[in-house]
Amino acid sequence: MISRTLGTTALVLIGAIGLVGCGNYSNDDLDFQLALPEQSDVSVKMQLSVARADSAEYYLATRKAITTFNTMVVDLVALIDLVRGNSPTSRQGDRRIWGPFPNDKYPTWETRVVMDRSTISSTQLRMDYWIQLRPVGQSDSAWVSFLTGDYKSAGSARTGSGDIHLLAKSVRDANYPIDDDPGLSELDHLDVIYSNATYPMTVEMTIVNILSATTQSGTYAYARNQDGSGIMTFNLQGVTESGAPMTATMTSQWLGSGAGRADLTVDLTPNRAGILTPLGTDCWGVDTVATYSKRPQGNTESGSPDSCLF
Repeated sequence: MISRTLGTTALVLIGAIGLVGCGNYSNDDLDFQLALPEQSDVSVKMQLSVARADSAEYYLATRKAITTFNTMVVDLVALIDLVRGNSPTSRQGDRRIWGPFPNDKYPTWETRVVMDRSTISSTQLRMDYWIQLRPVGQSDSAWVSFLTGDYKSAGSARTGSGDIHLLAKSVRDANYPIDDDPGLSELDHLDVIYSNATYPMTVEMTIVNILSATTQSGTYAYARNQDGSGIMTFNLQGVTESGAPMTATMTSQWLGSGAGRADLTVDLTPNRAGILTPLGTDCWGVDTVATYSKRPQGNTESGSPDSCLF
């Protein structure tokens, strides 16, 4: 499965950072706070109408993918959001550190957040940040990063591009009990790349699981236009019931109204790039009901392809 929920871990770390007071907050810390991504920077936005019994099948699949993606974003940003509005424990020039703090769920572990500021140019800043864990009583060399990220401003402190990396394998190898969280037990790592400097705003998420997982990886690529229209491609890499490798890909496009189209393909021969088998197309209106539907494998087709907006 690649539908990860990070909630348990997020709550544990939030509980730790919750011990921080909000006083003694310096204006010099503002750059650090503004550099942290917010949910709106990395979430998918689509006019999601109420699902109906006769909603288009691929509309429902798109809706589910968006909900899954945004749930992961909420939990991921919650981990980063630990320090927003809280004063650092220490300030060392262009470095800020929050912690270390006790881990509420695992008392033998503790947590800290580190952020570094550097100058790219006279108008651009770069921020690097780490959420780290270590066994209580160990030296600084024992810190292992659970989440890392960076942000480069462009135009203003709140616009730019950034990366976020959730490193499940790193803390697993350090014997942190991450596998107690069922939503993370198969995860190797998760990467997010985003840009909100100009339209189209883009977000890409890649999820890579451990080798024993049935689904090896999944990717989401999303672009949002200023008028509210957007496009999202999401795929799963795994195996068929017979054990053959496969990649299923759905590409969904929509207008600001929510009316849109989705196409599903599968690559059953990943070593021969470009050989794709179409599995279906759905187009739908603002009411989410299919205006056109085609399933080549079942040789079924309904509605008119002229009704498709894309």
